[in-house]
Amino acid sequence: MKRPPQILDGAQVLEYAVLDSSVHFTGTLHLYHGDKRVGPVSHLAICRNPDMKELLLFHCDKNWNVLGAQIWNAPDRSTVTSIEEVKHRAEKFYTGVSSKWIAM
Repeated sequence: MKRPPQILDGAQVLEYAVLDSSVHFTGTLHLYHGDKRVGPVSHLAICRNPDMKELLLFHCDKNWNVLGAQIWNAPDRSTVTSIEEVKHRAEKFYTGVSSKWIAM
């Protein structure tokens, strides 16, 4: 298994998950990169950008290229600043991912 680099798109990787056949993409994720909807990915990374207080969830391909990022910083929502909260939210989109997280 290939570990991610310590930095992805300028953000420090805190934990990552390599998704296998035991993880199911629910299809409820509405994440876009430009005009294209990001579908199921093979890797996820919880990251911290030094310029933000919120944590990020990067959706990556097998080479750790970031295909999309979830950033929970909308003014009408509470910010996500705990790793456990990111994991909880990720489970809604990828059932079974909870057991896959690895700390850097």
